[in-house]
Amino acid sequence: MTPATDRPVVLAFSTSRLRHVFESVAPLLADQAEVRVFDKGFEEALGVARALRQAGERVDALVAAGANGAYLRDHADVPVVVVRATTVDALAAVIQAGKLGHRIGVVDFRRGIPGLEEVRRLADGLTLEQRTYLTPEDARVQVEELAARGFEVIIGPGPVCAVAEQAGLRAVLLYGQDSLVEAIRRAAEIAGLARAEAGRRELLQRALAELEAGVAVVDGEERLVSLNPAMERLLGAGAEELLGKRITSVAGELRLARTMETGRADLDDVVQHGGHTLVVSRTPLTERGVVKGALLTCQDAAVVQRMERSLRSQHRPRRFVTRHALSGLTGPSPALERVRRLAERYARSDATVLVTGESGTGKELVAQGIHAASRRRDQPFVAVNCAAFPETLLEAELFGHEEGAFTGARRGGRPGLFEAAHHGTLFLDEVGDVPVTLQTRLLRVLQERQVLRLGSNDPTPIDVRVIAATHKDLPAAIARGEFRQDLYYRLHILPLQLPPLRERSEDLPALCAELLRRALVRHGAAVAQPRALALLLPRLAGYGWPGNVRELENVVERVALLFADDGGRAPVDGAALQAVLPELAAQLGGAGSPFGLAAHAPQPAVTAPRVAPPHRSAAGLRAARREQEEALIHQVVAECGGNLSEAARRLGVGRTTLYRKLGQAAG
Repeated sequence: MTPATDRPVVLAFSTSRLRHVFESVAPLLADQAEVRVFDKGFEEALGVARALRQAGERVDALVAAGANGAYLRDHADVPVVVVRATTVDALAAVIQAGKLGHRIGVVDFRRGIPGLEEVRRLADGLTLEQRTYLTPEDARVQVEELAARGFEVIIGPGPVCAVAEQAGLRAVLLYGQDSLVEAIRRAAEIAGLARAEAGRRELLQRALAELEAGVAVVDGEERLVSLNPAMERLLGAGAEELLGKRITSVAGELRLARTMETGRADLDDVVQHGGHTLVVSRTPLTERGVVKGALLTCQDAAVVQRMERSLRSQHRPRRFVTRHALSGLTGPSPALERVRRLAERYARSDATVLVTGESGTGKELVAQGIHAASRRRDQPFVAVNCAAFPETLLEAELFGHEEGAFTGARRGGRPGLFEAAHHGTLFLDEVGDVPVTLQTRLLRVLQERQVLRLGSNDPTPIDVRVIAATHKDLPAAIARGEFRQDLYYRLHILPLQLPPLRERSEDLPALCAELLRRALVRHGAAVAQPRALALLLPRLAGYGWPGNVRELENVVERVALLFADDGGRAPVDGAALQAVLPELAAQLGGAGSPFGLAAHAPQPAVTAPRVAPPHRSAAGLRAARREQEEALIHQVVAECGGNLSEAARRLGVGRTTLYRKLGQAAG
């Protein structure tokens, strides 16, 4: 039971027979609220509530019905709960009215009661009609019209019942005890929430008083309207002396005029004041888009430096969580829509998924999205790049080890990533690079769903959903003996092929717009997005994007940096854009991309290398050979549509070698 001193005080108002129902239910709620019932309405009820508060008595909430409740809700400065008749109330009233007559009118404030039309259709011999009213005079008109049409019984709030009886009709009160009990309980709950909010505000004020940072609020004319003790100390005067003064008259270096004029926050400005170095932030306070004032915070630079050191030493990024969802796959192309639909279906299963696609197409984003949409979404998402570890370290990383299993093994042993992903998802990125000798162990874990740590004889059962990804052609690797066929079929249960960016060029505008928006926000130049898009979008279509979305991100980042000056307002022209985007040089009117051509542009025939004149030096001969080699590389890359993996295979060189030669050609 709530102590009497803690119970909210609820005032109930009614000038009709409803008052008696209030009086009957008040004792039933004595443990939840102190309910005081008054035979008052409208202005008189409002006056009672105000008089009690002015006398120092608690008034936490008001309860009333119909037009009386609506009036109090619009004019009272405490919470008001308006009694609402439920369908159960109405049905009970109809049953009672049916004993008094067969033609029944229901007159309620503002709205009809749902469900009564069904009662009218089901009850034989009953005529039932609903009316609504807004004012007492309107209620009288509705009752008189029903009386003129031969209705015998009126159901409604107390004032409507009084009008009906004056007209010689029978009357039944619409509200039952349950409705009033519910209204009073709601009023008590609202009062409790309001008191809790007031307590939080008081706590906030106490917290502001304890802050080391100085905090002040100014109005539209830069006059101080509130400040905490720390700000008083910084300004060297008390609140009673400072309030109402312009901040510029007290400390000119803390001026807020620019913030008020622009409506933009000015964060982490370093200023000198009274022999102290302060980190100052100015934030506009707006109302319906109009700047009404500003918030000023001042922190001693030494405190900021101490906090930064503490954060750097203590902060650790959260592991094993996802940052991406399938909604992050941006673009309207049919190819990408197929990927989204397939990924959503795969998310409903626990079977292994094999995601394939070129580098930079978003394989990990898809893997995270599948996990985030699956039943395992609240469990770990553990990712490992299988190409980033030597074989021995990868084995220990995946399967864990016992103490002393190998030189340098952690004391006490360590669980592997399979165990870390228990009940969640393990993402095996670049699974095509797992050494053949380790593929056997991986296959066994996938088959048996238990893992054996290095140096242990006791297997550990695991419940892990595996998503693997690779840019390699695994069937070709199987043919070369570089990948186990049985492991391939264990991984290739739910295949998902990601299309390269060049095959979904219709996604470029939406994708570019989203990446550009994020980059410009990071650089504080969001205002420049329309201009940046207008310059960049026309240049994107003809390029082959061998690096796919990752390469597009790099391009967009460079463009965002161009627009970062002066918050995105500095002018940027096509020449400046061309200077930072050599790969798009063909689209920008230059000599060509790093490959000497656009990925899909018609290619000139390869001509025979020019023969050096007799006097040409050895360096000249080397240059001629290099030109011939470059021409061949350009032709093959173009034939492969910008796919460097395929081009390297045709040329018989490694991808790294091909990248190096392309870089030399671009230089």
